[in-house]
Amino acid sequence: MELLNQPFTGQLGNRLIGLLGSGKYHTLNILVAFAQTSGVLRIKAAIEQFRSLGGKVNVIVGVDLGGTSYEALTSLLINTDSLAVVHSENRQTFHPKIYHLEGDKEDLLIVGSNNLTGGGLWTNFESSLIVQIYDSKESSDALNSQLRDYQKILSGLKDSFLNINDQGDIDTLLQSGYLLKEVDAQVRLANASKKSGGSKRLFGSGVPAPIPQLSVPLSKGTVSSKPAIASPSTPTALPETLLDWQTIWFETRSMTGGSRNILDLSARSLVSRGDPAGTPFDLGDPKFMRGSVAFFGLDPSVTSHTKDIVLNFEGVDYEGNTILFPSGARANGTWRLQIKGKSAAGHKITDAFRLKGPGFYLINKIVAFTTIDDSYYLLSVFSDTELSRFEAASKILGNNGITPNAKRVGIL
Repeated sequence: MELLNQPFTGQLGNRLIGLLGSGKYHTLNILVAFAQTSGVLRIKAAIEQFRSLGGKVNVIVGVDLGGTSYEALTSLLINTDSLAVVHSENRQTFHPKIYHLEGDKEDLLIVGSNNLTGGGLWTNFESSLIVQIYDSKESSDALNSQLRDYQKILSGLKDSFLNINDQGDIDTLLQSGYLLKEVDAQVRLANASKKSGGSKRLFGSGVPAPIPQLSVPLSKGTVSSKPAIASPSTPTALPETLLDWQTIWFETRSMTGGSRNILDLSARSLVSRGDPAGTPFDLGDPKFMRGSVAFFGLDPSVTSHTKDIVLNFEGVDYEGNTILFPSGARANGTWRLQIKGKSAAGHKITDAFRLKGPGFYLINKIVAFTTIDDSYYLLSVFSDTELSRFEAASKILGNNGITPNAKRVGIL
């Protein structure tokens, strides 16, 4: 038995990754209040490997208080054997945090405060009791019986328990307001904070708690490479700048490319609101900032460099999206992101766009990229009718170029 006090005596995310790869267990049951991609995508590689070896993963999650996102639920649908949502219309929050691993020779139970989020699994102050049961089959059977009884009670809640069978179930929850896209939640929170006004900070910044870089398969030509699964004992911390400036959005207007899937990235951007001083976009001139290509870790002045990135769109990783500075007669003198990746199953991201309906999906939209890792980003798409909301929420607002007529861009 162990009391894990995160981050002082360890981080539950690293522990879970290690346990899933230990070979001791055949089933993982998760019952949590909240799930976000910051947690789900960081244990996804470990879950994929666990399931590829015959392991089963079952998740029950709440959708209260905006704590579970559309993207997290979509990723869980793809990477679990069963997925369900619990919600009461009576202001009764579904709030457990249980991780239960079942094995042939031993079981392990983790009960505490850790949600399936980046904060819950790595950076927050959290405490969990870890109980390993291997010396008494009677005790193990009793524990399993209690957990199964609890899950049976939950599944018997009728209208308060929803099995998620396909993407349509998740889309219905989004359309009915039970879920938000993560960038939408950022925008709402930022605008609400501005309306309420600032207040003097009374506390310090806590203690450092590293969140690991992700280990995703990267396409040939990518400027960096990573091991298959991050080490549970020695995680690599993301640069603090990525955590502070983690989402960028673009107004797309007409787009270019045969599938209208090429996004121009500026080398330098005109600033209309906010101060880039002291940020990764600082050019020493308050009127301009380093262009949007810098968000993806490229130096705008080194036009010979290219970078392949992975985009997670609606739960699926698409590799081989290339950032480059084109040359030749058809070049327009600006950096480009070619959104042309393929999934591990060989499906094109442009085909996923086509399934959204007639016409080119990215035209007249707002596209947002949220940093998960230095070569891995969450891609979200919104109607350009939301432009004023995105503009108001941005910490820095400007143009994707050096003229006032250039498309709008913002940092959340």
